[in-house]
Amino acid sequence: MEKNLLSNAEVDENTVEQNFEDEEVKEKINKDMSESDIITALLNSNADDKPTMIVPLKRLGIPVTLKALTGKQVSRVRERNTRTVEKRNKTEKVLDSEGFNMGLIIASTVKPNWSAPELLNKFRASSGEEVLKRILLGGEISLLGDVVLELSGYNISIDDIKNL
Repeated sequence: MEKNLLSNAEVDENTVEQNFEDEEVKEKINKDMSESDIITALLNSNADDKPTMIVPLKRLGIPVTLKALTGKQVSRVRERNTRTVEKRNKTEKVLDSEGFNMGLIIASTVKPNWSAPELLNKFRASSGEEVLKRILLGGEISLLGDVVLELSGYNISIDDIKNL
């Protein structure tokens, strides 16, 4: 399903690929930058410019535009979907993975607006998450959640970082 769903995925013009093996990226990053050069570069950077990706959902015949999330945004979604459970006199934190993926999708979606009044009325839903539950298959929810995490830099390997 994943291969079929993403095989025709388009990446829009604003997408920034996080491929650290790319020579162009290596040239832009000076390993010997001083502390003040790094701070100046950060001050001059546009932190609001986040990678985006258009994912076509063939089954529904619609494109979904997703943007990367910051670490803080991902942490908030994770916290909202983590509950404390007591097992054998031990307290454990358990992540609701379906809720986590839906939260990631809602926070990351540029378009469509899952909370549009027309969708809420059509699907008799009280929120965008309810709309997602009613129209997307479980695998589609999981896949879109994975795309959000990938866009947000969660699948960068240590080897990619070392190659800088």
